[in-house]
Amino acid sequence: MRVMLKRWDHWLDNLLEPPVYLLVLRLTTVLLLLHGIDHWLWTMLPEKILATIMLLYPRLVRQPWAWLGMSACLVFNNLWHWSNLVNHEYLYTYWVLVCTIAVWSRTPKQVLSWNSRWLIGLCFLFATLWKFLGGEYLDGSFLHLTFLLDHRLAMGAVLFGGLDLATLAENRQIFEQMQATAAVTTVNELGTTPRMAAASLVLSYWTILIEGLVAASFLLTVPRWLYQKRDWILFAFVITTYSVIPVLGFGALLMVMGLIQTKSRFIARIYLGLLILMPIWMPLPQAIFWAIQNLWFG
Repeated sequence: MRVMLKRWDHWLDNLLEPPVYLLVLRLTTVLLLLHGIDHWLWTMLPEKILATIMLLYPRLVRQPWAWLGMSACLVFNNLWHWSNLVNHEYLYTYWVLVCTIAVWSRTPKQVLSWNSRWLIGLCFLFATLWKFLGGEYLDGSFLHLTFLLDHRLAMGAVLFGGLDLATLAENRQIFEQMQATAAVTTVNELGTTPRMAAASLVLSYWTILIEGLVAASFLLTVPRWLYQKRDWILFAFVITTYSVIPVLGFGALLMVMGLIQTKSRFIARIYLGLLILMPIWMPLPQAIFWAIQNLWFG
């Protein structure tokens, strides 16, 4: 085991050999190639082709015209499918625009580093403000309803709320009927528990707290201790959030953006390690949960 860990550290160190910004550009290209394959749209084909060519010919990741073309593809998709996009897909476009500016610059690492810190901070700032302004997070109702209806949160609903899978399936069926018939269904008509309501409220405030801390630590340089702990706060958010709700695309992008802005070699290795192992550790809790459900509860 010790030998394997040494080899792992050595491999990460080799990947992080300067210039690190080239590694970040290549990782971004890999994410662009893989992102969105679970909800394929034909308008994504040009960006996938361009990403493939950039990976096959590594020199292209330094070429401004390649990133300009990628920016045009993503901006077009954002405008064409704006009503169907989830939030982090816009962040992908912002980050690609940053990469485009960086390869035109004489100091690409500094451009990527400065912009990544501000993009992360602003992303979490607006996410936190929305939760205060909307109100559904303050009383826990948003997460409560999401736990009852979203199949991705079935593990959390069972473990935190004491619900069973049959009740969750009935909830989704009721909701589908409501959508089909325009019948009014309130959360009280869905199967739930007092424990689920309490857990939803607690987790709502945890989300507000951790996202607010990420925003403050990345945007502010005072207090100094908070700024210096920004990477660890981001790690806490990613691990606690995406081990329950696996959103690989957003988590991977945050790791790439975090990697370029950190000044610590040790923390850079953590960013890179979490990114590389993300396809394993992120779905693992869900895989264990469903395996237990199938084996013991049939």
